[in-house]
Amino acid sequence: MSRVLSLDFWIGDWDAVWDGGRGRNSVSLDLHGRAVIERFRTLEADPFVGLSVSVHNSRADKWFQTWADSSGSYWTFSGGSQDDGTFIFGTETPVDAEAVYKRMVFFDIAHDSFRWRWEFSPDGNSWEQRWLINYTRRGTAG
Repeated sequence: MSRVLSLDFWIGDWDAVWDGGRGRNSVSLDLHGRAVIERFRTLEADPFVGLSVSVHNSRADKWFQTWADSSGSYWTFSGGSQDDGTFIFGTETPVDAEAVYKRMVFFDIAHDSFRWRWEFSPDGNSWEQRWLINYTRRGTAG
């Protein structure tokens, strides 16, 4: 499987579908191509919106992301490409009242689609899925 070296696969406008919901995600480059900006929103009666900014630190050879959303959550993540073709962002320490590690895993990455898992772990080693989203590039769905 090929290794994803950057977040280029993520740039674009996406339809998002998960068990019980759907949303949209718009991901673009900014700051002269140095930052990846994500704008996520659900398409529900009670909307949820979020914003992330991701940058690559070449010295550390690592990606860093800051996330904030309409529920008042704010997290920082780090990560990057894995040898199995996934891309993972995770918290470096336990967060929130739950005191758990959180991570997002991008997988099954193709040009017009990918899957995304939101996971948590009490120890940073064993992970449990909380949310699975299937993404399709807008304008390509049948």
